Amino acid sequence: MTTLKNELVGTWKLLSYIEVPINGTDSLFPLGKNPNGLLIYAPDSFMSVQIAKEGRLLFESNDKLLPSVEEMESSIKGYLAFTGKYKVDNSTAVVHYLVKSALYPNWNNKVLSRKIDFEGDILYMKSVEPTLSNGQQVNSYMTWQKVDRSIDDFFDEGVIETAYISNSQYE
Repeated sequence: MTTLKNELVGTWKLLSYIEVPINGTDSLFPLGKNPNGLLIYAPDSFMSVQIAKEGRLLFESNDKLLPSVEEMESSIKGYLAFTGKYKVDNSTAVVHYLVKSALYPNWNNKVLSRKIDFEGDILYMKSVEPTLSNGQQVNSYMTWQKVDRSIDDFFDEGVIETAYISNSQYE
């Protein structure tokens, strides 16, 4: 018998992230319409999620600890990240996260829950409880696709070589 946890284990790339206000107003795209993200579920029940808005401002200082106020706001408002432990309730199709570290510190040591559903290699998630986002109570909806790639794929596509070349100026 396959459990939902077995289906979750692995790496997922983000296809969409939408927030729907519970008051019925139009859907929101707080991280833009094309955010980049990865969601990783390990077999030992640890997880990590990182979602970034396209077009966040680069730090002109080139120092991660010395952004301008505008750069810092772009960076923080354009990123969602947390990591911790997860547990899947097969009877309700809900995954519960015990957040150990989050960009948004109010989530630290809290439990976040997401309703999950699968369609082939696609994972649909919905927040179980509304959360406050930009002054509105919203439910978040995420669509993920299972990643099935080896490190060799990145070398074949030149992704790692390109990153190395662009970073070699700092050596």
